[in-house]
Amino acid sequence: AVVSTQSTGEPMRQLFIITGASGGFGSAILRQINAAFGENALIIASGRNHAKISDTTSNFTAEVRKISVDFGKREEIRSRCQEIMKLGDGESFDHVTLFNNHGSMNEVDKLLAESNDPVKFDDYMFLNVTSFQILTCVFLNHFPAIKHTCVNISSICALQAFPSMGMYCTSKAARHMIYRCIAKENPDVNVLNYSPGPMDTSMTQYITQTSVDASIKQMFSDLSAQGRWVDVDESAKKMLTILKDGSYEQGQHVDFFDRS
Repeated sequence: AVVSTQSTGEPMRQLFIITGASGGFGSAILRQINAAFGENALIIASGRNHAKISDTTSNFTAEVRKISVDFGKREEIRSRCQEIMKLGDGESFDHVTLFNNHGSMNEVDKLLAESNDPVKFDDYMFLNVTSFQILTCVFLNHFPAIKHTCVNISSICALQAFPSMGMYCTSKAARHMIYRCIAKENPDVNVLNYSPGPMDTSMTQYITQTSVDASIKQMFSDLSAQGRWVDVDESAKKMLTILKDGSYEQGQHVDFFDRS
């Protein structure tokens, strides 16, 4: 469980680290952590757009510290991940939680059989898989003697193939397996692969407009026409409830629709 209490019954202070915090589901995670924990939370928000993070967090009772990290840049990636963790130094926490949410969609205007540029492929996997792994390693080793929770913001694409989204599906499958292995190797670490469901974000809008595959465009168009997008805040709130209840096997892939 993420929530802990002192002997007085009062919640103890917790640290939450969120990457990809500038918008979409990342912003929803920020809002729901503040709603659930308030002044008992220190939030480290990593995102490219500090102005958007500031807008989201302007009325928070939780303390928020912002940082920008280019996860696609290879040079000194460990050091840059450590800079995120250092924002929590000098504080006392009962629990530290990482929401590994950064990443990108591949170019959906071509199929995987046409994606033959090794540099582009390598760059994409570094941003979406390698930096994900390095950040997790740094997180697990930075806060000794404290309970750790690692959450991979996953996708149905980790389990199913979708045309024109091949690199994205591949990266999501890799992230999913990384966290399953981390759960096996580290029984004291709380590990969850959470799929938030289909959400109306800039990424899904890009897919709808750009995908070379007619069935994918139709699928996303139907979600819009039928009003079947999952609300980002509803999904983030459900994720925190799942973490609090602990109703999953370590490393399990839990989808928004798996819980009522």
